[in-house]
Amino acid sequence: MIKVLHVSAECSPYVKIGGLADVVGSLPNEVKRLRGSDVRVILPFYKSIPKKYRDQVEDVASFKFDFEFDEQYVGVKSLKKGNILYYFIDNEFYFGSRDNVYNYGDESKRFAYFQLAVLASLKHIDFIPDVIHVHDWHTAMIPLLLKNKYRNYKIKTVLSLHNLAYQGVFPLQDYRLFNMEYDSKFEFDGHLNFLKSGIVCADIITTVSPNYAQEILTDYYGYGMQNLLKQRGSDVIGILNGVDYKEFSPEKDSLISYNFGIDDFKVGKRKNKEALFKTLKVDFDLERPVISLISRLVNQKGIDLIQRVFQEMLLNDDFTFILLGSGEDFYEEYFRNLEKAFPDKVKVHLGYSNKLAHMIYAGSDMFLMPSKFEPCGLGQIISLKYGTIPIVRETGGLVDTIEAFNEYEKKGNGFSFTNFNAHDMMHSIRYALHIYEMDKLVWDRIIINAMNSDFSWEKSAKAYKEVYKDVLRRNFNG
Repeated sequence: MIKVLHVSAECSPYVKIGGLADVVGSLPNEVKRLRGSDVRVILPFYKSIPKKYRDQVEDVASFKFDFEFDEQYVGVKSLKKGNILYYFIDNEFYFGSRDNVYNYGDESKRFAYFQLAVLASLKHIDFIPDVIHVHDWHTAMIPLLLKNKYRNYKIKTVLSLHNLAYQGVFPLQDYRLFNMEYDSKFEFDGHLNFLKSGIVCADIITTVSPNYAQEILTDYYGYGMQNLLKQRGSDVIGILNGVDYKEFSPEKDSLISYNFGIDDFKVGKRKNKEALFKTLKVDFDLERPVISLISRLVNQKGIDLIQRVFQEMLLNDDFTFILLGSGEDFYEEYFRNLEKAFPDKVKVHLGYSNKLAHMIYAGSDMFLMPSKFEPCGLGQIISLKYGTIPIVRETGGLVDTIEAFNEYEKKGNGFSFTNFNAHDMMHSIRYALHIYEMDKLVWDRIIINAMNSDFSWEKSAKAYKEVYKDVLRRNFNG
Protein backbone atom coordinates (compact mmCIF):
# COMPACT_ATOMS: atom_id res chain seq x y z
CA MET A 1 0.00 0.00 0.00
CA ILE A 2 1.53 3.28 -1.16
CA LYS A 3 0.59 6.25 1.01
CA VAL A 4 0.44 9.55 -0.91
CA LEU A 5 -0.37 13.03 0.38
CA HIS A 6 -1.15 15.78 -2.13
CA VAL A 7 -0.37 19.28 -0.84
CA SER A 8 -1.92 22.12 -2.81
CA ALA A 9 -3.14 25.70 -2.56
CA GLU A 10 -6.24 24.79 -4.59
CA CYS A 11 -8.51 21.79 -4.96
CA SER A 12 -11.86 21.56 -6.69
CA PRO A 13 -14.66 21.70 -5.53
CA TYR A 14 -13.45 23.48 -2.38
CA VAL A 15 -11.43 26.29 -3.92
CA LYS A 16 -10.73 26.94 -7.58
CA ILE A 17 -8.84 29.76 -9.24
CA GLY A 18 -7.38 27.86 -12.20
CA GLY A 19 -6.54 24.48 -13.67
CA LEU A 20 -4.48 23.50 -10.63
CA ALA A 21 -7.71 22.97 -8.71
CA ASP A 22 -9.11 20.68 -11.41
CA VAL A 23 -6.03 18.46 -11.36
CA VAL A 24 -5.86 18.13 -7.57
CA GLY A 25 -9.62 17.63 -7.49
CA SER A 26 -9.47 14.70 -9.93
CA LEU A 27 -6.07 12.98 -9.88
CA PRO A 28 -6.14 11.63 -6.28
CA ASN A 29 -9.52 9.97 -6.88
CA GLU A 30 -8.31 8.32 -10.06
CA VAL A 31 -5.13 6.99 -8.45
CA LYS A 32 -7.17 5.68 -5.51
CA ARG A 33 -9.44 3.79 -7.91
CA LEU A 34 -6.45 1.83 -9.21
CA ARG A 35 -6.21 0.20 -5.76
CA GLY A 36 -3.07 -0.32 -3.76
CA SER A 37 -2.85 3.32 -2.64
CA ASP A 38 -3.99 5.41 0.31
CA VAL A 39 -4.28 8.87 -1.23
CA ARG A 40 -5.15 12.00 0.76
CA VAL A 41 -5.15 15.75 0.11
CA ILE A 42 -4.37 18.74 2.34
CA LEU A 43 -5.04 22.42 1.59
CA PRO A 44 -5.72 25.68 3.44
CA PHE A 45 -9.11 26.22 5.09
CA TYR A 46 -9.99 29.38 3.20
CA LYS A 47 -12.88 31.65 4.06
CA SER A 48 -14.04 31.26 0.44
CA ILE A 49 -14.65 27.51 0.74
CA PRO A 50 -18.42 27.07 0.23
CA LYS A 51 -20.47 26.92 3.40
CA LYS A 52 -21.87 23.46 2.59
CA TYR A 53 -18.34 22.05 2.87
CA ARG A 54 -17.29 24.21 5.83
CA ASP A 55 -20.28 22.89 7.75
CA GLN A 56 -19.29 19.26 7.08
CA VAL A 57 -15.68 19.34 8.27
CA GLU A 58 -14.63 17.65 11.49
CA ASP A 59 -11.92 18.81 13.88
CA VAL A 60 -8.96 16.43 13.86
CA ALA A 61 -6.28 18.23 15.87
CA SER A 62 -5.04 21.58 17.07
CA PHE A 63 -1.60 22.60 18.25
CA LYS A 64 0.88 25.45 18.24
CA PHE A 65 4.30 25.70 16.66
CA ASP A 66 7.02 28.30 16.38
CA PHE A 67 6.60 30.56 13.38
CA GLU A 68 8.02 34.02 12.85
CA PHE A 69 9.33 34.25 16.42
CA ASP A 70 5.97 33.45 17.97
CA GLU A 71 3.70 30.51 18.71
CA GLN A 72 1.15 30.14 15.94
CA TYR A 73 -2.09 28.19 16.13
CA VAL A 74 -2.70 25.34 13.70
CA GLY A 75 -6.07 23.68 13.38
CA VAL A 76 -6.50 20.54 11.29
CA LYS A 77 -9.92 19.66 9.94
CA SER A 78 -11.03 16.81 7.73
CA LEU A 79 -13.78 15.87 5.31
CA LYS A 80 -14.34 12.55 3.54
CA LYS A 81 -15.67 13.01 0.02
CA GLY A 82 -15.87 10.10 -2.36
CA ASN A 83 -12.75 7.97 -2.05
CA ILE A 84 -10.57 10.69 -0.59
CA LEU A 85 -9.96 12.07 2.89
CA TYR A 86 -9.29 15.81 2.67
CA TYR A 87 -7.48 17.75 5.38
CA PHE A 88 -7.62 21.50 5.86
CA ILE A 89 -5.09 23.70 7.66
CA ASP A 90 -7.03 26.26 9.68
CA ASN A 91 -5.62 29.61 10.77
CA GLU A 92 -7.91 32.60 11.04
CA PHE A 93 -5.28 35.22 10.27
CA TYR A 94 -3.73 33.63 7.18
CA PHE A 95 -6.76 31.92 5.64
CA GLY A 96 -10.00 32.38 7.57
CA SER A 97 -10.40 36.15 7.50
CA ARG A 98 -9.64 36.91 3.84
CA ASP A 99 -12.19 36.94 1.05
CA ASN A 100 -9.77 36.01 -1.74
CA VAL A 101 -7.28 33.20 -2.08
CA TYR A 102 -4.25 35.17 -3.31
CA ASN A 103 -2.72 38.64 -3.63
CA TYR A 104 -2.54 40.02 -0.12
CA GLY A 105 1.09 41.16 -0.13
CA ASP A 106 2.19 38.61 2.47
CA GLU A 107 2.12 35.48 0.30
CA SER A 108 5.57 34.39 1.45
CA LYS A 109 4.36 34.30 5.06
CA ARG A 110 1.02 32.68 4.27
CA PHE A 111 2.47 29.82 2.26
CA ALA A 112 5.56 29.41 4.44
CA TYR A 113 3.15 28.98 7.35
CA PHE A 114 1.03 26.53 5.34
CA GLN A 115 3.94 24.31 4.34
CA LEU A 116 5.42 24.22 7.83
CA ALA A 117 1.98 23.53 9.32
CA VAL A 118 1.43 20.64 6.91
CA LEU A 119 4.65 18.93 7.95
CA ALA A 120 4.09 19.65 11.64
CA SER A 121 0.58 18.19 11.39
CA LEU A 122 1.65 14.76 10.11
CA LYS A 123 2.18 13.30 13.59
CA HIS A 124 -1.13 14.78 14.76
CA ILE A 125 -3.21 13.19 11.97
CA ASP A 126 -1.46 9.83 12.32
CA PHE A 127 -0.58 9.70 8.63
CA ILE A 128 3.05 9.59 7.57
CA PRO A 129 2.98 9.29 3.77
CA ASP A 130 5.52 7.47 1.65
CA VAL A 131 5.25 10.22 -0.97
CA ILE A 132 4.29 13.86 -0.66
CA HIS A 133 3.10 15.23 -4.00
CA VAL A 134 3.42 19.02 -4.05
CA HIS A 135 1.92 21.34 -6.66
CA ASP A 136 3.39 24.61 -7.96
CA TRP A 137 5.31 27.21 -5.99
CA HIS A 138 2.93 27.47 -3.03
CA THR A 139 4.11 24.08 -1.74
CA ALA A 140 7.51 23.72 -3.43
CA MET A 141 9.61 24.35 -0.31
CA ILE A 142 8.40 21.09 1.24
CA PRO A 143 11.05 18.89 -0.45
CA LEU A 144 13.83 21.06 1.05
CA LEU A 145 12.11 21.14 4.44
CA LEU A 146 11.94 17.34 4.45
CA LYS A 147 15.65 17.10 3.68
CA ASN A 148 16.57 19.80 6.20
CA LYS A 149 14.14 19.67 9.13
CA TYR A 150 12.27 16.36 8.83
CA ARG A 151 14.96 13.94 7.70
CA ASN A 152 13.74 11.18 10.02
CA TYR A 153 10.50 10.83 8.03
CA LYS A 154 12.26 9.44 4.92
CA ILE A 155 9.41 10.76 2.75
CA LYS A 156 9.94 10.95 -1.02
CA THR A 157 8.65 13.95 -2.98
CA VAL A 158 7.08 14.64 -6.38
CA LEU A 159 6.75 18.23 -7.61
CA SER A 160 4.20 18.99 -10.34
CA LEU A 161 4.80 22.10 -12.43
CA HIS A 162 1.45 23.44 -13.60
CA ASN A 163 2.81 26.79 -14.76
CA LEU A 164 6.52 27.62 -14.56
CA ALA A 165 5.86 31.32 -15.05
CA TYR A 166 4.71 31.61 -11.42
CA GLN A 167 7.60 30.84 -9.07
CA GLY A 168 6.95 32.40 -5.67
CA VAL A 169 9.71 35.04 -5.74
CA PHE A 170 10.23 37.07 -2.55
CA PRO A 171 12.94 39.09 -0.78
CA LEU A 172 15.82 36.83 0.19
CA GLN A 173 15.49 37.58 3.89
CA ASP A 174 12.11 35.83 3.89
CA TYR A 175 13.99 32.52 4.09
CA ARG A 176 14.05 33.15 7.85
CA LEU A 177 10.33 32.34 7.89
CA PHE A 178 11.31 28.69 7.59
CA ASN A 179 13.55 28.84 10.68
CA MET A 180 16.47 27.41 8.70
CA GLU A 181 20.04 28.41 8.15
CA TYR A 182 20.74 30.03 4.79
CA ASP A 183 20.85 27.47 1.99
CA SER A 184 21.72 28.28 -1.62
CA LYS A 185 19.00 25.84 -2.72
CA PHE A 186 16.29 28.40 -2.08
CA GLU A 187 18.06 31.40 -3.60
CA PHE A 188 17.80 32.37 -7.26
CA ASP A 189 19.04 35.64 -8.74
CA GLY A 190 19.34 37.22 -5.31
CA HIS A 191 15.80 36.34 -4.20
CA LEU A 192 14.04 33.62 -2.28
CA ASN A 193 12.44 31.45 -4.96
CA PHE A 194 10.05 28.77 -3.69
CA LEU A 195 9.84 26.94 -6.99
CA LYS A 196 13.61 26.84 -7.52
CA SER A 197 13.92 25.06 -4.19
CA GLY A 198 11.42 22.42 -5.30
CA ILE A 199 13.09 21.93 -8.68
CA VAL A 200 16.43 21.31 -6.98
CA CYS A 201 15.19 19.17 -4.08
CA ALA A 202 12.16 17.16 -5.27
CA ASP A 203 12.93 13.53 -6.09
CA ILE A 204 10.87 13.62 -9.31
CA ILE A 205 9.43 16.56 -11.23
CA THR A 206 6.36 16.20 -13.39
CA THR A 207 4.76 18.62 -15.81
CA VAL A 208 1.19 18.59 -17.07
CA SER A 209 1.95 17.54 -20.64
CA PRO A 210 4.80 15.79 -22.48
CA ASN A 211 5.35 18.70 -24.85
CA TYR A 212 5.55 21.21 -22.01
CA ALA A 213 8.21 19.02 -20.36
CA GLN A 214 10.37 19.63 -23.43
CA GLU A 215 9.46 23.30 -23.85
CA ILE A 216 10.56 24.28 -20.33
CA LEU A 217 14.10 23.15 -21.14
CA THR A 218 14.36 26.06 -23.59
CA ASP A 219 15.19 29.70 -22.90
CA TYR A 220 11.82 30.89 -24.22
CA TYR A 221 9.67 28.76 -21.95
CA GLY A 222 12.05 28.09 -19.06
CA TYR A 223 11.64 31.41 -17.17
CA GLY A 224 15.20 31.10 -15.87
CA MET A 225 14.74 27.52 -14.65
CA GLN A 226 15.76 25.81 -17.90
CA ASN A 227 19.33 24.98 -16.91
CA LEU A 228 18.29 23.60 -13.52
CA LEU A 229 15.67 21.45 -15.22
CA LYS A 230 18.20 20.22 -17.78
CA GLN A 231 20.44 19.14 -14.91
CA ARG A 232 17.63 16.98 -13.55
CA GLY A 233 17.55 15.04 -16.83
CA SER A 234 15.27 11.99 -16.67
CA ASP A 235 13.79 13.20 -13.37
CA VAL A 236 11.57 15.57 -15.40
CA ILE A 237 8.52 13.71 -16.73
CA GLY A 238 5.59 15.02 -18.76
CA ILE A 239 2.19 13.47 -17.98
CA LEU A 240 -0.85 14.87 -19.75
CA ASN A 241 -3.67 16.15 -17.57
CA GLY A 242 -7.02 14.48 -17.91
CA VAL A 243 -10.59 15.70 -17.69
CA ASP A 244 -13.30 14.45 -15.36
CA TYR A 245 -15.92 13.21 -17.83
CA LYS A 246 -18.41 12.81 -15.01
CA GLU A 247 -18.53 16.61 -14.93
CA PHE A 248 -17.82 17.36 -18.59
CA SER A 249 -19.90 15.05 -20.72
CA PRO A 250 -22.76 16.26 -22.95
CA GLU A 251 -24.67 13.01 -22.37
CA LYS A 252 -24.95 13.61 -18.60
CA ASP A 253 -24.25 17.31 -18.06
CA SER A 254 -27.00 18.72 -15.83
CA LEU A 255 -25.92 22.32 -16.51
CA ILE A 256 -26.75 22.32 -20.23
CA SER A 257 -30.23 22.59 -21.70
CA TYR A 258 -30.24 19.50 -23.90
CA ASN A 259 -28.17 16.37 -23.41
CA PHE A 260 -26.74 14.75 -26.50
CA GLY A 261 -24.17 12.25 -27.67
CA ILE A 262 -22.28 11.36 -30.79
CA ASP A 263 -25.42 9.95 -32.43
CA ASP A 264 -27.52 13.10 -32.11
CA PHE A 265 -24.99 15.92 -31.90
CA LYS A 266 -26.62 17.91 -34.72
CA VAL A 267 -29.88 18.26 -32.83
CA GLY A 268 -28.09 18.64 -29.50
CA LYS A 269 -25.78 21.41 -30.54
CA ARG A 270 -28.56 23.33 -32.27
CA LYS A 271 -30.79 23.20 -29.19
CA ASN A 272 -27.94 24.21 -26.92
CA LYS A 273 -27.05 27.10 -29.20
CA GLU A 274 -30.66 28.31 -29.00
CA ALA A 275 -30.60 28.01 -25.20
CA LEU A 276 -27.24 29.82 -25.00
CA PHE A 277 -28.53 32.76 -27.05
CA LYS A 278 -31.65 32.92 -24.88
CA THR A 279 -29.58 32.94 -21.68
CA LEU A 280 -27.29 35.65 -23.04
CA LYS A 281 -30.31 37.60 -24.32
CA VAL A 282 -28.93 37.93 -27.84
CA ASP A 283 -30.67 37.60 -31.18
CA PHE A 284 -27.75 36.24 -33.18
CA ASP A 285 -28.25 34.41 -36.45
CA LEU A 286 -28.45 30.70 -35.61
CA GLU A 287 -26.94 29.78 -38.97
CA ARG A 288 -23.72 31.62 -38.22
CA PRO A 289 -20.95 29.61 -36.55
CA VAL A 290 -20.19 30.60 -32.96
CA ILE A 291 -16.55 31.00 -31.95
CA SER A 292 -16.15 31.10 -28.19
CA LEU A 293 -13.38 31.97 -25.78
CA ILE A 294 -13.40 31.00 -22.07
CA SER A 295 -10.23 32.37 -20.57
CA ARG A 296 -8.37 34.50 -18.12
CA LEU A 297 -7.69 37.73 -19.97
CA VAL A 298 -3.92 37.85 -19.61
CA ASN A 299 -1.00 38.02 -22.01
CA GLN A 300 -0.32 34.28 -21.76
CA LYS A 301 -3.66 33.47 -23.37
CA GLY A 302 -2.91 35.20 -26.69
CA ILE A 303 -5.41 38.01 -26.29
CA ASP A 304 -2.99 40.32 -28.12
CA LEU A 305 -3.52 38.26 -31.29
CA ILE A 306 -7.27 38.72 -31.04
CA GLN A 307 -6.86 42.47 -30.58
CA ARG A 308 -4.77 42.65 -33.73
CA VAL A 309 -7.24 41.13 -36.21
CA PHE A 310 -10.76 40.68 -34.80
CA GLN A 311 -11.98 44.10 -35.86
CA GLU A 312 -11.10 43.21 -39.44
CA MET A 313 -12.51 39.70 -39.17
CA LEU A 314 -15.84 40.76 -37.70
CA LEU A 315 -16.23 43.24 -40.55
CA ASN A 316 -15.46 40.71 -43.26
CA ASP A 317 -16.20 37.20 -41.94
CA ASP A 318 -19.52 35.61 -41.08
CA PHE A 319 -19.33 34.40 -37.46
CA THR A 320 -20.40 35.38 -33.99
CA PHE A 321 -18.08 35.62 -30.99
CA ILE A 322 -18.86 34.86 -27.33
CA LEU A 323 -16.43 35.59 -24.49
CA LEU A 324 -16.53 34.41 -20.88
CA GLY A 325 -13.64 35.58 -18.73
CA SER A 326 -11.93 38.32 -16.79
CA GLY A 327 -8.45 39.66 -16.23
CA GLU A 328 -6.36 42.69 -17.12
CA ASP A 329 -8.37 45.92 -17.24
CA PHE A 330 -7.19 46.93 -20.73
CA TYR A 331 -8.22 43.55 -22.16
CA GLU A 332 -11.63 43.79 -20.53
CA GLU A 333 -12.06 47.29 -21.96
CA TYR A 334 -11.11 46.04 -25.42
CA PHE A 335 -13.81 43.38 -25.36
CA ARG A 336 -16.42 45.83 -24.03
CA ASN A 337 -15.67 48.10 -26.96
CA LEU A 338 -15.74 45.18 -29.39
CA GLU A 339 -19.24 44.30 -28.20
CA LYS A 340 -20.35 47.91 -28.63
CA ALA A 341 -18.95 48.01 -32.16
CA PHE A 342 -20.55 44.69 -33.20
CA PRO A 343 -23.68 44.20 -31.05
CA ASP A 344 -25.17 41.78 -33.58
CA LYS A 345 -22.08 39.53 -33.62
CA VAL A 346 -20.29 39.82 -30.23
CA LYS A 347 -21.40 39.03 -26.67
CA VAL A 348 -19.05 39.55 -23.74
CA HIS A 349 -19.63 38.20 -20.22
CA LEU A 350 -16.90 39.51 -17.91
CA GLY A 351 -16.49 37.32 -14.86
CA TYR A 352 -17.05 33.61 -14.48
CA SER A 353 -20.10 31.35 -14.30
CA ASN A 354 -19.68 27.58 -14.23
CA LYS A 355 -23.15 27.02 -15.66
CA LEU A 356 -22.56 29.50 -18.47
CA ALA A 357 -19.20 27.88 -19.23
CA HIS A 358 -20.91 24.51 -19.70
CA MET A 359 -23.56 26.12 -21.90
CA ILE A 360 -20.87 27.77 -24.04
CA TYR A 361 -19.02 24.48 -24.51
CA ALA A 362 -22.26 22.82 -25.61
CA GLY A 363 -23.66 25.64 -27.76
CA SER A 364 -20.58 26.86 -29.62
CA ASP A 365 -19.19 25.56 -32.89
CA MET A 366 -15.53 26.47 -32.38
CA PHE A 367 -13.35 27.13 -29.34
CA LEU A 368 -10.42 29.54 -29.62
CA MET A 369 -7.17 29.10 -27.64
CA PRO A 370 -4.39 31.20 -29.24
CA SER A 371 -2.11 30.85 -26.20
CA LYS A 372 1.41 32.22 -26.05
CA PHE A 373 2.16 29.25 -23.82
CA GLU A 374 -0.17 26.63 -22.34
CA PRO A 375 1.32 23.97 -20.03
CA CYS A 376 -1.64 21.67 -20.65
CA GLY A 377 -4.93 23.45 -21.14
CA LEU A 378 -8.30 21.99 -20.21
CA GLY A 379 -10.63 24.14 -22.30
CA GLN A 380 -9.62 22.49 -25.57
CA ILE A 381 -10.04 18.99 -24.06
CA ILE A 382 -13.47 19.84 -22.67
CA SER A 383 -14.64 21.43 -25.91
CA LEU A 384 -13.71 18.28 -27.87
CA LYS A 385 -16.15 16.18 -25.87
CA TYR A 386 -18.96 18.66 -26.64
CA GLY A 387 -18.22 18.63 -30.37
CA THR A 388 -16.96 22.21 -30.26
CA ILE A 389 -13.90 22.30 -32.48
CA PRO A 390 -10.72 23.82 -31.01
CA ILE A 391 -8.61 26.36 -32.90
CA VAL A 392 -5.31 26.47 -31.04
CA ARG A 393 -1.74 27.64 -31.22
CA GLU A 394 0.74 24.77 -31.27
CA THR A 395 2.27 25.03 -27.81
CA GLY A 396 2.41 22.96 -24.62
CA GLY A 397 -0.45 20.56 -24.08
CA LEU A 398 -2.33 21.98 -27.04
CA VAL A 399 0.11 20.07 -29.25
CA ASP A 400 -0.48 16.86 -27.28
CA THR A 401 -4.27 17.02 -27.53
CA ILE A 402 -5.19 18.69 -30.83
CA GLU A 403 -4.42 17.02 -34.14
CA ALA A 404 -4.74 19.51 -36.97
CA PHE A 405 -7.41 18.55 -39.49
CA ASN A 406 -6.05 16.97 -42.67
CA GLU A 407 -8.50 17.56 -45.50
CA TYR A 408 -7.03 14.78 -47.65
CA GLU A 409 -7.15 12.02 -45.04
CA LYS A 410 -10.14 13.50 -43.15
CA LYS A 411 -8.20 13.07 -39.91
CA GLY A 412 -7.83 15.48 -37.04
CA ASN A 413 -9.94 16.89 -34.23
CA GLY A 414 -9.25 20.62 -34.59
CA PHE A 415 -7.27 23.38 -36.25
CA SER A 416 -3.91 24.83 -35.28
CA PHE A 417 -1.23 27.35 -36.17
CA THR A 418 2.45 27.32 -35.27
CA ASN A 419 3.74 30.87 -34.90
CA PHE A 420 2.54 33.33 -32.29
CA ASN A 421 1.24 35.57 -35.05
CA ALA A 422 -2.15 37.21 -35.43
CA HIS A 423 -2.42 36.61 -39.16
CA ASP A 424 -1.51 32.94 -38.76
CA MET A 425 -4.34 32.69 -36.25
CA MET A 426 -6.67 34.51 -38.64
CA HIS A 427 -5.78 32.09 -41.44
CA SER A 428 -6.61 29.07 -39.22
CA ILE A 429 -9.94 30.58 -38.17
CA ARG A 430 -10.85 31.38 -41.77
CA TYR A 431 -9.91 27.85 -42.86
CA ALA A 432 -12.22 26.43 -40.16
CA LEU A 433 -15.01 28.81 -41.17
CA HIS A 434 -14.58 27.81 -44.82
CA ILE A 435 -15.03 24.10 -44.05
CA TYR A 436 -17.98 24.81 -41.74
CA GLU A 437 -19.76 26.73 -44.51
CA MET A 438 -18.76 24.73 -47.59
CA ASP A 439 -18.65 21.07 -46.56
CA LYS A 440 -21.05 19.97 -43.81
CA LEU A 441 -20.13 16.32 -44.20
CA VAL A 442 -16.49 17.07 -43.55
CA TRP A 443 -17.39 19.30 -40.59
CA ASP A 444 -19.49 16.48 -39.14
CA ARG A 445 -16.49 14.18 -39.52
CA ILE A 446 -14.33 16.59 -37.52
CA ILE A 447 -17.00 16.72 -34.79
CA ILE A 448 -17.09 12.91 -34.61
CA ASN A 449 -13.30 12.81 -34.40
CA ALA A 450 -13.42 15.39 -31.61
CA MET A 451 -16.12 13.65 -29.57
CA ASN A 452 -14.29 10.33 -29.89
CA SER A 453 -11.12 11.85 -28.43
CA ASP A 454 -10.45 10.35 -25.00
CA PHE A 455 -8.50 12.33 -22.43
CA SER A 456 -9.91 10.77 -19.28
CA TRP A 457 -7.84 10.67 -16.10
CA GLU A 458 -7.43 6.89 -16.11
CA LYS A 459 -4.34 6.80 -18.33
CA SER A 460 -2.73 9.73 -16.52
CA ALA A 461 -3.45 8.20 -13.12
CA LYS A 462 -1.65 5.01 -14.13
CA ALA A 463 1.36 7.08 -15.17
CA TYR A 464 1.41 8.92 -11.83
CA LYS A 465 1.16 5.66 -9.91
CA GLU A 466 4.23 4.42 -11.81
CA VAL A 467 6.00 7.65 -10.79
CA TYR A 468 5.20 6.93 -7.13
CA LYS A 469 6.49 3.37 -7.46
CA ASP A 470 9.63 4.60 -9.19
CA VAL A 471 10.44 7.23 -6.59
CA LEU A 472 10.03 4.70 -3.78
CA ARG A 473 12.47 2.35 -5.47
CA ARG A 474 15.21 4.97 -5.21
CA ASN A 475 17.55 5.02 -2.25
CA PHE A 476 16.94 7.89 0.13
CA ASN A 477 19.86 10.23 -0.38
CA GLY A 478 19.25 12.64 2.49
